[in-house]
Amino acid sequence: FKPGDESLTKVVMVIGKDDADRDDEKARITHTVIAGSADEYDGLSVASLNVVVDDNDNPGVTLIVCGAKRELVCGPLELRVDQTAEYQVVLDTQADGVIIVSIESSDPSKVKVEPEVLYFSGIQIDHGRTWPDWDEPQTVTVTALADGTARLIHRIADVNAHGWDVPIGAEVGRLTVRVE
Repeated sequence: FKPGDESLTKVVMVIGKDDADRDDEKARITHTVIAGSADEYDGLSVASLNVVVDDNDNPGVTLIVCGAKRELVCGPLELRVDQTAEYQVVLDTQADGVIIVSIESSDPSKVKVEPEVLYFSGIQIDHGRTWPDWDEPQTVTVTALADGTARLIHRIADVNAHGWDVPIGAEVGRLTVRVE
């Protein structure tokens, strides 16, 4: 406030920061009056404001093909025999444990995929094995073996995390590969 504008309404905008978990966040906004030379404002009490940020993150998997994020149905990826290509897989939200994603080819005689299993961790694990963080895209290599079409099906192979309500075996992504 400046002298002369005390009667004007002041608007304060509060913007919630996006995070990776599914939990709603709560905060309290408090106000402090610093009166400066205006003694009549010293000790003035201003009400606090409680704020709840409704979180909208849902568990899932994103396939990143050609640098563009694509969801459940992707592609097609077009290759020639003996050609390879890469794409990436990443979790959409943080898990408080380990999420395992399996990748299977609908026709392994036409398309090979490596690795066939991806491990994502939302927590620090100290079991002698280092797994990528949940938000680090993992690269998958596709090798074209013979003419035809195959689909790469991505499923949740295992979930060892609370709040990740995607069932084991659920399809979470599909990429069509055409080989000429």
